[in-house]
Parts: sequence; C-alpha cells; structure tokens
Amino acid sequence: MNKKRFLSIIVIIFGLLGTVFLSPLILAFGKSGRETKILDKNYSMLSKKEIIEKLNKDFYFDKNIKLASDEKIFEIKMSSISAQIDVNRMVSTLLYRRLNLGITNYVKAFFAKKDFELEVNWDKNKLGEEIIKIADQIDRPFIPTEIVNEKGVIKIKDGELGQEVDKDILANKIVEILKKYLVEEKNVIFIKTIGTLPGEEEKNKALDLAKKIANKNIVFNWENDKNKLLPETLIGFIGFDNNCNVNKVTEYVANFNNSIKREPRDASFKFENNKVTQFEASRDGYETDKGEMINDICNNIETWANNGETEIKYNLPLIKTEAKIKTDEVNDLGIKELIGRGTSSFSHSSEIRNWNVQKGSEIINRVLVAPGETFSFIKNLGEVSLDNGFKKAYVINKGKTVLDVGGGICQVSTTLFRAMLNAGLNITDRKGHAYRVSYYEEDSKPGFDATVFIPNPDLKFINDTGNYVLIQSIYDGVKKTLAYEIYGTKDGREVEISNYKQWGAAPPPPDVWIDDPTLAPGKVVKDESKVPGLKTSFDWKVTKDGEILHSKTYVTSYTPWAAVYRRGPQL
Repeated sequence: MNKKRFLSIIVIIFGLLGTVFLSPLILAFGKSGRETKILDKNYSMLSKKEIIEKLNKDFYFDKNIKLASDEKIFEIKMSSISAQIDVNRMVSTLLYRRLNLGITNYVKAFFAKKDFELEVNWDKNKLGEEIIKIADQIDRPFIPTEIVNEKGVIKIKDGELGQEVDKDILANKIVEILKKYLVEEKNVIFIKTIGTLPGEEEKNKALDLAKKIANKNIVFNWENDKNKLLPETLIGFIGFDNNCNVNKVTEYVANFNNSIKREPRDASFKFENNKVTQFEASRDGYETDKGEMINDICNNIETWANNGETEIKYNLPLIKTEAKIKTDEVNDLGIKELIGRGTSSFSHSSEIRNWNVQKGSEIINRVLVAPGETFSFIKNLGEVSLDNGFKKAYVINKGKTVLDVGGGICQVSTTLFRAMLNAGLNITDRKGHAYRVSYYEEDSKPGFDATVFIPNPDLKFINDTGNYVLIQSIYDGVKKTLAYEIYGTKDGREVEISNYKQWGAAPPPPDVWIDDPTLAPGKVVKDESKVPGLKTSFDWKVTKDGEILHSKTYVTSYTPWAAVYRRGPQL
C-alpha cells in the first residue's frame, strides 16, 4: 500500500470517528444537552417547546409555601406574591448557555451532568407584606427585669425574653423555597431571641443597692434652678450590668434636657420719656451635656447609695451658647447684669387673687431707680381701685382678713423683697404679715415676706449701688409663679443670710362661729382658716471689700389665727 493511499484511509477513519463523536451534537442542535436536569427531573435533549411544556407540567406554581414556627404552621400562597417561573430565563439557561462558552467548553458542557434550580420571578413588596403578617404573630417584645417600689416595698420585677423574626433571612428562605420547589415541606422560620435576663446573683446585688438608695434625693443644680431626682426614679436607673440601666438613664436625660434647654436671647433696651418701655436682658442659652450626665449618673449610683446624706447635690454639666448682643451693649445707664433675684409661688391661689398678682406685677415692672433715689412700692403701684383694673379679694388689714380691692398685692411685694435682699440693696422699710400666709411658704421658710397697704406699711429701698438699677417682673399664670429680677452693675458687694431661727410656735385658737341670719338655714360659710402662730428671725449682712454696708436682723411675729365660720339659722 502506497503512502498516499494510507493517508487517505487514515483521513477517512478519523472522519468517520469525528462524525460518530459529533453526531449527537449535530442531532441535538437547538436542544438541551445530555444529562440535563431541573431539580432532579430529566430535561435532556429537549427543544424549547418541550422544555416549556415540561416546566408547566412538573412545577405547578399555584401552591402554598409552608413555614413552621414551634407547632404553628403559616402558609403563603404563591399567587399572593406573584411568584412564577421565568420561562425565558430557564430556556436560555438550558439551550443557549453553552453557545457562548466556545467550542471546547460547549462540547464539555453538552456531555457534562447538570442539575439546575428554577429561575423565578416574585414581587418583593408583596413578599415583604406577607413576611410582616407572619412576624406580627410571632414577634414578642423583650421586657427587661426591673427594680420597682410597690407600696413601699422594693422588689425585683422579672422580665421576659423577646423574640423576633429575622425578616431578611426569612425572605431569602422563601426565595430558596421557590427556586428549589420545596413547597410541600415544612420550612422552619429562623427566630432571634431578644434581650438578656440577669441571674440570681445579679438580681440580689442590684436589689441590695436599690434598698440603700431608696431614701436618697439627688438635687440637680444649674444656673438659678434646681430639680429633685426622686428615689423611685433613681431606683429605676439601677441595672444588672455594672449597676446601671443605661437605656433608662439615656431616655431620662434626653427628656430632662428637652425640658430645661434654653435658647440664647439677645439684649434689647428702649428708653423713652424717662421711662423704660422695653427691656430684655441678654441671656445665654444652655443645654445639658447629655453624654457627661449619663456617665455621671451611671458612675455615681453606687457612691450615692453609700453616701450618708439623704439629700445629695449634683451640678449639671452644661453646654452654653452665648447671646450675640449683651445687656451692657444696648444702653448707657449702667444696666449691665443681674444683681438680685427673688421668687415665690401661689399654686392654690384663687383666680381673682391671681388677677391682682398679675396686675400688680405688670405695674411694678421696668421701674428704673436712679443712683441715690429711694424706691417706694406704694408710690410706684399707684391707686389700687376697681377703675384701675384690680378686683376684690381677701387682704390682711389691721389684724383681720377682709375682702378688699387688690387682695394678692402682697405676693408682689413679698417677691420683690426677696430680690432686694439678694441684691444687697439698702432696705429702709419692710413689715411682715400679721399671720402666716401659706402662699409665701410654698417655696420659702416663714419670715421672708413683706406686707404693704395704702398708705402704709410700705416697702422701700435706697439705690446705693452708684448706678441705675432696673426692676423687672416675670409672671407665669400657668405655673403660678412670680419672679423679680433686679439689674444694674455689680460693685463687689456680697450678701449673707444666716442664723435663721423659729420659736414660739402656738396652736390656733378655737374656731369662731358667727350666727348670720342672712344665710339660708343650715348653710355654713368659712371666712377664715386656722393658722398656728410662730416667731422667726434671720440675720442679713451685706459686705464690700471686707466692710459692712448693711446689717440687720429681721424678726417677724405671726399671731395664731382662729378659723371663722358664719352659719345660717339652726333648723
């Protein structure tokens, strides 16, 4: 056999072998490859039409997805989330995926075994809604263990662990169920446990701390204000991890800050016809340094509990914002800064009395007192009459309580007297009340009041500061408080109030009953409330550069007072 014939035979043999090898590829053109499956179902050597028909037959997408949580079964209809097979993508995966792989990889892929998952479409929003419906039935809030004071008994209130469906994991799980067609199985829902509960040792330690702190009052001080943190609130701050419930403290501090936060205020001053018509002192703004306050409370709980004092002072950490325009920049009368402040409250005062307090404080307001000038309360108040807007309310006059025009004016004079004391002004005329008045003791000890009645007694001071002073009132009808602020220029004087004393307490006399034929039979009207008697005193000293400017002992004698009733004829 010649060489040429031999080569021809070899070519023919290889040609026949190639034809045998490639014939399946040629015959299967436009069909799926050999050993092709979808979820273990045979999809080999199928055309596009055959693939679609078989998909519709093998995978019925109008069933329910079953999900299990403990012993409860939840079902989601495939149609409710618009779930369906993406037929085009499935056909493309089975038929055309190989055409883009190159001839060598195409041949390998044709003969290689392959089991595909389903290509699926679904509505993400609808799936999210279905998951929320399931979560609403499974989720349970975490209730932390707390220390509570119930009717004076401090005890542990055990909490409960919470649970929550992990919605992302559940969504991925449902997609997996669709792709793997696991609709007939009970698929377990993954649930997260929420929170931790303390052990017995942690609970006992926290309970001991709570009992120690149960009689403590923490007084927050800032600027001219203060607030008392009561034991029941403080007990709630005790936690089981490092003694502090950080979440509760953080929530409290945020709310507290919102209640005391103050915006800065620019100064304004208007002076016309020798009278101040407009005045607003500059005021820096502030808010609590919340982070520092949270740390302070948490770090001090154990220290406060072991402190021997029942009332503990805590200075609030503040973040301040300065006013852009200061008080001393808006006038040339020497009105630069606050030199004295006094306050009073009258929470149980009647509407008529409140009216007169407001009216009087509006009149004694923005009063400018020149250097060396004597201020007279009665002179500045003017005529107290119905025509001038005052109303009738009870007043103390000549040792008796009577209904007269202007009842409540002494709330104004009392508050201003306290501001005068704190400013260290030269007080030349002040008289205490004949008997104790409850309004003046709401935020002060007895003895810091001043009565006025036209034409006397009066309340007076001489402006000995060397600069003008301005008297400003602040009335709050909602909180029922009054404040007086005195502005001027500080000259270095210092005020000391000391040696406060009480003695001579005397019970009120027996009730007085007066027959009043003008009343209906059997009707009783109370005209006077009984008040115990008392004597008080305190020392007031004003110094400057070591020299005493003013020194006085204020003594007040309160007469015991009987309750007085009027009654109609006996039945």
